[in-house]
Amino acid sequence: MPGAVIMTSLIIVGCSGMLFLDIDDTLIDHSGAQRDGARIFGAHCCDAIPDYDYLDFPSRWHDVAERYMADFLSGKISFQEQRRRRLKEIFKDAAMSDTRADELFRVYLRCYEKSWKLFPDVIPFLEANAGSGVGIISDGSHEQQTRKLRQLGIHEYFLFIISAESTGFCKPDPRIFHRACEVAGVTPDSACYIGDNLNKDAIGASEAGLRGIWINRSGAAVPDGVESIESLLEYMPDTVL
Repeated sequence: MPGAVIMTSLIIVGCSGMLFLDIDDTLIDHSGAQRDGARIFGAHCCDAIPDYDYLDFPSRWHDVAERYMADFLSGKISFQEQRRRRLKEIFKDAAMSDTRADELFRVYLRCYEKSWKLFPDVIPFLEANAGSGVGIISDGSHEQQTRKLRQLGIHEYFLFIISAESTGFCKPDPRIFHRACEVAGVTPDSACYIGDNLNKDAIGASEAGLRGIWINRSGAAVPDGVESIESLLEYMPDTVL
């Protein structure tokens, strides 16, 4: 269902058109939730995980997840298959049935989802900009990303969600940004995009003709020519600041 939509909005200082936002590590602390979810899941399944190490397991889980998610985003495997391959590698069991892998991943998902949290600046930012026009552009699963927004109570702020899964394109492919602009009814040069990934979000959006903004929550060094903020509150309207 290309360009599947959900519906709401935003305007930030210096941006007179549509604002698009990323979700993971921009609005929601995905890295923290993944780390905490992996820690709880690993402890729960430790007897069945070869070479299990309590301290190392969250990092190991992250690295395996990144590798298979990259295969999904490049179109090599389905979203469900990347989940299954992650479990088969973690448990070092290539013969694990898909049914068993799915069961195990559901256990992890419960741990991960219980750990979802918004960054502190998100609600003030969305409240201050309610009624303007904000969309989501995300590489994640369309269904899961929608559930995140609903569970954390911010779904109603967004006009629509554009996902890699629903469009067939992933960031930084300019086509996913252009599809979002088409759905919003705006031209790329009148749209802004804020995301946490320097290359896929800020640079990718800029190369697609949007105003790409890097939300650099860690305070890392900013390359020349990249627009960066460390908090969404830096883009609150003047009347609120």
